[in-house]
Amino acid sequence: MTDERYSAKKVRFRQRDYRNDKVPSSIPEPAKWIYENKKNISDHLKKLMFQVNHLLKNYIPQKVVQMGEEEIPVPVIIRMHDRKLAKSHRPDSILNEIGSKIISIHGLGEYIIGVSSNTLEEFFDLLNNLLPEIPSHRENWIYNKNDKNGIPRPSIISERLNEYELLHELTSITDILEYSTKDVLIDMTTTNYYDAEQDGQIKVRFFNYGSNKLDNLALTSFIKQFQDLGIRKSKIQKLSYSKKFNTYIVPYISEKITAQMANFPGVEHISTYLKFQNLTTNPSLSDNKIDVITPKEGVSYPKVAIVDSGISPDNIYLKPWVTQQESFVLQDRQNNYHGDFIGGLLVYGHIINPELKEIVDSGVKILDIVVIPDPEKETIRENELIASLIDALDLHSEDYRVWNLSLGTKCLCASIVSDFTAAMDELQDTYKVIFIMAAGNYETLRDNWPVNDFFEDDEDRICIPADSVRAVTVGSIAMMHDDSTLVTTGNIAPYSRRGPGVGLSIKPEVVHFSGNPPTFPIKSINSVGKIIGDYGTSFSTPMISSILAEYFELYPNELSCNLARALLVHSAVHPITNKRVSLANDHYFYGFGIPKRLQNVLYGNEHEITLIYEGRLNYREGINWIKVADFPFPQSLELEDKKIRGEIIVTIAYEPNLIPYLGSQYCRCNIDLKLRSLVNGTLNTISKGCSAKEMDVEEQWEKNQMTKLLKWSSIKQIYFSSLRGTKGSSEISLELSPTWRDIDERQEIPFAVVITIRDPKKIAPVYSDVTKLLLQSFQSTDVNIKYIPVRTGLIKTI
Repeated sequence: MTDERYSAKKVRFRQRDYRNDKVPSSIPEPAKWIYENKKNISDHLKKLMFQVNHLLKNYIPQKVVQMGEEEIPVPVIIRMHDRKLAKSHRPDSILNEIGSKIISIHGLGEYIIGVSSNTLEEFFDLLNNLLPEIPSHRENWIYNKNDKNGIPRPSIISERLNEYELLHELTSITDILEYSTKDVLIDMTTTNYYDAEQDGQIKVRFFNYGSNKLDNLALTSFIKQFQDLGIRKSKIQKLSYSKKFNTYIVPYISEKITAQMANFPGVEHISTYLKFQNLTTNPSLSDNKIDVITPKEGVSYPKVAIVDSGISPDNIYLKPWVTQQESFVLQDRQNNYHGDFIGGLLVYGHIINPELKEIVDSGVKILDIVVIPDPEKETIRENELIASLIDALDLHSEDYRVWNLSLGTKCLCASIVSDFTAAMDELQDTYKVIFIMAAGNYETLRDNWPVNDFFEDDEDRICIPADSVRAVTVGSIAMMHDDSTLVTTGNIAPYSRRGPGVGLSIKPEVVHFSGNPPTFPIKSINSVGKIIGDYGTSFSTPMISSILAEYFELYPNELSCNLARALLVHSAVHPITNKRVSLANDHYFYGFGIPKRLQNVLYGNEHEITLIYEGRLNYREGINWIKVADFPFPQSLELEDKKIRGEIIVTIAYEPNLIPYLGSQYCRCNIDLKLRSLVNGTLNTISKGCSAKEMDVEEQWEKNQMTKLLKWSSIKQIYFSSLRGTKGSSEISLELSPTWRDIDERQEIPFAVVITIRDPKKIAPVYSDVTKLLLQSFQSTDVNIKYIPVRTGLIKTI
């Protein structure tokens, strides 16, 4: 049970916590090569020479003719080994040697570079010249050199530094390949070609060369090549809401001409406008009706903007709760079923579904944004949806911080970032709001559970725009079960799409209850108050929207989006075990779990305490990293034999710089979290990442760090847990340190950290111990919610 006497504490960082020096790190050893002996290295370099030679003779000449301009770089794929995805293996030295640069990134370890005949000749010569220099074994170029402390450490022979790094990068590459038409048209299916014909337009994305001159030259050359087919400068238009891409709207002519456009070297990607729909499966209707609930005068309520099909103007059950409507669809083109269902869940969900847990039961005020038309009459395209969203955000973003988007597309999250996803992230940054998005419905339904290998098949992966980094994406768990259902209560519903998101990030972040087919739909009301049932992630999404809206309503001060996300994830637990989600496989289905209402996050008991920090890392202000050297760890959890016990869970949410054309490396910075304890004069790391217990030392490659330690993810957790005690002392430090994919991209990173320290045995006076430590060394304030929400009842008014 939670108790208001044991409220969370907002703690201020002190000046001494800010560090302007370099982040301490171990001295790196010389990078290992994938191949270590001369024969294997030689064979590998010869393979790369063959591939480069093929590109020189067969690919480049053809592309230069098509381009009509030798000055414009031609795209080539450099594919990295799975164990060499970290930035330390990036082929920077090679690119410097041959005078090339990265112009895009797609999947993990898939760099697109711009080349010319001269560049590839340089590449071929580089490989050829290195062949006679290869040592019989890598170790031949390594010797021990004493560091400043007199400790011998492996070092590279100085005269071989350049060759060593080049061979390191070359052995990290698996292939050097042409950028094919198939790569450009990866998202063009039969349905997309039909849409293109109906729209009369396609989206053509050009490579970002990092030079206005080259970008304009590529566009001009493209227009010149297709001008005889009616492609004129006056007939193409740059996509206005995709500022960080070179995407243009181009007239659609035919599938054949589209393939020719895809063959043009400056074109990176061709797609159609995304079309949006409501996410429903199989609605059912009963004759049972409920009574109207009305808001009480003078009472403040959480507020949610519903971006959907609209609430019926005749719906007397929801009309008292709708504060305003912004309609972008004519009334005779609307079908309000879905909007009524979403609104009904926000206000009446706890009454119609009494078995639901962790649901806002006190009422929600609604801003009704009508954007989705009746699918029988028309559809809405991404450009129309964004235009409507911008209009609504301009008017209401200050009052409504939570925007529910229970809608989706049929386009799977892939290796590149879509124009729409990038626009969604930009809108959330601009207007300081959070979009709550449905993970999407897998229409064919899973036929087995659990799923052991989530990389085996992508068909049930989340759909655009659920991959938005700034948004909170919501999956569905089953509310009830019987012998007819595939999964039992609390398991992932068979239609709920799973992660990962961009760059193996955790998606969905959280889950909530929805229907469990074929027997147990989640229930809401229609426009006349009759109880209806349905299935889908559309209906778990408003549960999270209302919880997050309640955070904004009840938090005593201004609540930042970072802190709102951090609190939401920090409170979440696995719906079956009621413990922290700890397996990588589970993270891509459940996210961090099902979250709690705010009073259950901020209030605890005498055996635990929650601390909240907010800040910014900013090297320009001398805040390179943060170290709280005297982290307030309770002495009551320190044992006599130099051991500590208990549990610490730390959650961070931050806003990394985003560069969408860099695909799987969309998020450009990472904040690393550590808890370290002083043992025999040495600081040892005592914290682990979300799924770190699954990792062997030999498995700590970049891909595993991304899936199990959540490297590059903008929300992550670390934890310390020991019931009986582990080596350590109460002298604990909390460290936050950034890593940048490119040092030139450094900028301010706002973040929020939520920490809970508890005694699982419920013996130690954790709250009072930590409170005393805070009084001694920190400035802190109690975080008490504005009021305790009161459950709404059945007040009959008709």
